[in-house]
This record gives sequence, C-alpha cells and structure tokens, in this order.
Amino acid sequence: MRDCPRLRFLLRCFLTAFLCFAAVRGLSLAVTPGVDIAVPKVTVVTITAALAFMPNSSVVQQGDYVWWRNTGAGAHTTTSGNPCVANLIWDGPLGAGGDFMRQFVEVPGTLPYFCRPHCGLGMTGSVRLTTPIAVQAVDNAGILTLDWTGGGPTYQVFRSSAPSFVSSTVMAPTGGDTGTAFSDPSPVNLGSVNFYLVMNK
Repeated sequence: MRDCPRLRFLLRCFLTAFLCFAAVRGLSLAVTPGVDIAVPKVTVVTITAALAFMPNSSVVQQGDYVWWRNTGAGAHTTTSGNPCVANLIWDGPLGAGGDFMRQFVEVPGTLPYFCRPHCGLGMTGSVRLTTPIAVQAVDNAGILTLDWTGGGPTYQVFRSSAPSFVSSTVMAPTGGDTGTAFSDPSPVNLGSVNFYLVMNK
C-alpha cells in the first residue's frame, strides 16, 4: 500500500474529532490517566506530611473531576468556601490514606476551598472551572490545523501516538499559551495515527 497524505490527514482529523466528542459526551464519566481516552479528565491534588494541597490551584473544564488524595498520616478535609468559612458545596473528609473525588458542573468561575483543621495555618486551595473546550480540525494544505473555543485563557496541546496519552508531547498553541489554534506539520508514518488533546493550562 502506498503512502497517502490525504488519508493520513483524514485519520488524524477523525481521531481528533473523536477525542473532542468523547470529552463532550463523557461528562458524567471520570477517567484516569493511562486508562481512558481523555487523560487529563481527572486532576489529582495530593496532601503529604506538609500542610498544603499540591497543587493548590487547579484548572478544570465543566464535567471534569478533581481527586484529592491524602498520602500523609494526618487527618484533613477538602471543604468548599472562602478560607475558613464553609459554603457547603462540598465537604470531603481526608483521613490518613483517604481520598475524595468530585465532579465539577457549576457555572464557570473560581471555587476556593480549605482544610477545616488546618485553614488557620494556610491550608487552602482553589479550583478554576472553565467552559468545555470545543476543538475543530481542518486540512490546511496537508497540515493538520486545530482551532478551538471555550476554556482558557491559557492552553496546552498534547500529542500522542496512543489514545491513552501515557507518553505524550506537550506543545504550546500557535502564538503562545493564549493562542486558540495549533498546526502540526509533523509527518505521520503509514499505518500510524496521532491523537490530540487541547487542555487548559
């Protein structure tokens, strides 16, 4: 079978569109890195022996999940609200070795949270929730070009040869982190495909 640039492009477009479709249609399903097709659909926040959420600021799209994991020995919580004042959107206990996962479907904005026992010591965090990112793929003289709306204001593009995105290359959009387009002139070998995922940064 001979090399066909148009066929390679169509495969890349189809798979990119499928990734976007999966992200939109699968809003009620949590996915884990290396298992399902949209790797960053679950953002992990870790608590160790230090009295801090790591990272203490997360950016997710509507329908995504945040998974808090306590890998230390102390007892903590993830409690929504301005520091030290709960607003009861969520309140998850995080005992030693415990975890708590929550899907974010609220109106886009920043949702602060804290640890009830350690808020006075500065153990706080926030989740910035954006609209979903809708991606389109087009053929631009044989080069795959992506453009998107939603999310932001900064982005990153992941490219992988596998739908698990376990091994992926992270690239900036055209024009830098605030760009809303990306072109990939990289050739695709016959019989292989590239998978793309646009995420908030």
